[in-house]
Amino acid sequence: MDKRKKVYEKAKEQHPERWANDIRNWELPETVALNPVKEKEHIDAKISG
Repeated sequence: MDKRKKVYEKAKEQHPERWANDIRNWELPETVALNPVKEKEHIDAKISG
């Protein structure tokens, strides 16, 4: 992802007129949940057993 960030920064530097805002955040999240459990459901499941 570092290379992609550098490419976008270079593109913005070369053609700033094409960019209305900053480049996107290319940092990866620490964790990803495919089927996240909502906090309330998780708590209810713990209580009920």
